[in-house]
Amino acid sequence: MSMSPAEATSPRSRAHRDADEEALQAALLASVQRDFLAEILQAEEARQRQQQPQPQPPASPPQGPTVALEDVTVAANLDDDEELLTSESSEQLRVQEDEESDDDDGNDANVDHKLLNFAEYLLLDILRYLDEDSVGSCLSACKRLQHVGRADELFETLCRRIFPAQNPRVAAAAASNRFALRRFRTWFDMFRERPRVRHNGFYWLRISYYKKPELNMWSEVTPGTILQVVYYRYFSFQRDGTVLYGMLFKPPHEAAAELRERRKDVFVGRYHVERDEVFVSVPTRHNVVEFRLAISKRGRGKNVRLVLGEHYSFSEPDRTGWVDYYHTNEEEFQYYRSWNL
Repeated sequence: MSMSPAEATSPRSRAHRDADEEALQAALLASVQRDFLAEILQAEEARQRQQQPQPQPPASPPQGPTVALEDVTVAANLDDDEELLTSESSEQLRVQEDEESDDDDGNDANVDHKLLNFAEYLLLDILRYLDEDSVGSCLSACKRLQHVGRADELFETLCRRIFPAQNPRVAAAAASNRFALRRFRTWFDMFRERPRVRHNGFYWLRISYYKKPELNMWSEVTPGTILQVVYYRYFSFQRDGTVLYGMLFKPPHEAAAELRERRKDVFVGRYHVERDEVFVSVPTRHNVVEFRLAISKRGRGKNVRLVLGEHYSFSEPDRTGWVDYYHTNEEEFQYYRSWNL
């Protein structure tokens, strides 16, 4: 019996068709839904395997959808990669630390020198034979000598060698075994803070002025010309209490030979240090010139500047006769190191 079109589109038939479609969609969703409980259990097992010191055989994966098994496999591979990266990073860090330690040893070129195998007291005795500038160079050579050179006994030797030669009162105290620290805490503090003049070089001062030339029948100078006169004063303080004094036209880098050979324009005098002042007396061919200089603390370096306070001369070589005072303007003598003196 055929059904009429009106019965086919009746409300009851449409309701049955909608219910069937909803049931079909629910069945499809249930078939593709992930098993979250299985994934949680598998992730927990992977974490436990990672924490164990020895690798354990993998447990049989629980039955579940194919999607969950693939996720567990990817997670296990990631854990293995992390362990491999951690091991490689640790090895690289250890190698880097070894290289850095090797670099620290390699930076010291004298680490294998035979001299550094001596006992500390032997190295200290060797350093005591050197002057203060050579000791400073040795302490900068390597860590071993720097460690040995920190001993206060070394600086006591330097102080007992330097200051008595520069001050007669200190020399008398040292001769009677009364030269001590007093206001200084250590011998190194005395060596660093007590004013003194430096050896192994000289102090120099450039002097210049202008004057009119002397015109005569032999001069070729154009009338109205102004001449500039430039010359230098030098003081080279010696370790025996003497000083080399010269007025030269040569600049500092050319004056070392003149002072070393003590040529005709170089004279020998005496000096002594009182507190932070230096007194110099030099007999020349016709008179005696004397200076009072202050040891300046300005600028970089210790005891590298002398400020001219007074300059005068006696008319007779025995410091008699009249006295001539010269104008000074607190000119500064600069220190120039020279190992050739």
